[in-house]
Amino acid sequence: MRRVRDGLVAAVVVALMGCTGVDESSAASNGEEAAVQSGAPTASSSEALRVEVGPNAIAYDYIPSVHVPHGIAGDEQVVFVAQPLSGRVSVNNRLTGSEITTLPPPPLGWQLPFALRVPNSGRLAVLDAGGFPNPFIPSIARIYEYDYSYNRRTRQFQATLVRTISFEGLPLVFAEEFETLPGGGYVVSESVIGALWNVSAGGLITPGLLPDSFAPGEGIPAIGPCAFTPVTIGGIPFSTAGNFAPGIGSLAYRAGQIYFGSSCRGGVARIPLASLSDNTRTPQQRAADIVDVSPRAPGVVSEALKGFAFNRWNPSDTRLYVTDTLGRRVLRVNTTTGAREVLSDDSELFDFPVSAQFLPPVAGISPLVVASDQEYRLAALNPLISEDLLHPPFIVSKIYVLH
Repeated sequence: MRRVRDGLVAAVVVALMGCTGVDESSAASNGEEAAVQSGAPTASSSEALRVEVGPNAIAYDYIPSVHVPHGIAGDEQVVFVAQPLSGRVSVNNRLTGSEITTLPPPPLGWQLPFALRVPNSGRLAVLDAGGFPNPFIPSIARIYEYDYSYNRRTRQFQATLVRTISFEGLPLVFAEEFETLPGGGYVVSESVIGALWNVSAGGLITPGLLPDSFAPGEGIPAIGPCAFTPVTIGGIPFSTAGNFAPGIGSLAYRAGQIYFGSSCRGGVARIPLASLSDNTRTPQQRAADIVDVSPRAPGVVSEALKGFAFNRWNPSDTRLYVTDTLGRRVLRVNTTTGAREVLSDDSELFDFPVSAQFLPPVAGISPLVVASDQEYRLAALNPLISEDLLHPPFIVSKIYVLH
């Protein structure tokens, strides 16, 4: 079965190369996806294989795991997966998906490693949310920056924590997501209050879009929380604790704009990055700069788009790739017209997909990796079920975008 898996994945890549115009002979001598193309046996992390072939993309189960995944990022050689409930960040071989090791934890240990970014190969940033929202135990969010290296010949991975950026003492109830910026800084989203925070390249934290008051009804509606309307996903009723729909969550940056999603509003919106540092206007005035890119469709009672990602290695592709958690699929959005198209919709490969990132090109190919956490099947997060309905393994899928 393992050889069959590798052969099928090889066929996937051959088909992809034919569609993208990648030179097959040069690819065969250069890199990871080219190695798969050869059909040689590999140390695959799973005996099973599920492949979805569609008009726009080819997807398959890349990293199956017993650990619930969330954030994901990678480079030309390794892929990192945050596994918050297990308190670990796994380091996986980009070719096979097999686990190499785990990222060494910071001195305080992992509290809730939630989101990941690789701004450049050799540098990993981890957003540790500090724990789930708890009125009795304050959560302190931190960004941990690591320098790392992987020796493919010796299969040795090394990582060193080089900086910690702490949000201690600042009003963050739950830091859900962050995005790297061209100058080396970050934008961080806070989904319970509904806020954005700036982090400079030097580590200075300042409010980007923070309500003047935290009293009920005094937030910024465009990014704040609201009531969640229960839905049914694959026959399973789903809601959130207290029917609470978080505010601003997933983030992606492109061309001076911050694109964001919200489980309260649904859809995709954006705000100019410059608005987040405009101290001449109040937060409410700056929030007026928010523009709906692809709003939730009429008649859709609840929508939570996450996993925002642009393919930064393909400047001509201006589309935003997002995961539709409730619809269990991956979409891409025309950022000019707001039109959406389905990229991949296999409900087993994408069982509540929550994060996605493009990997840098190898042999001219930049796959999209997507992590799904099945959270609607977890009784601790879904009050409408009395017991866990999880069906491991939990899947990180790899998608080859055809055009």
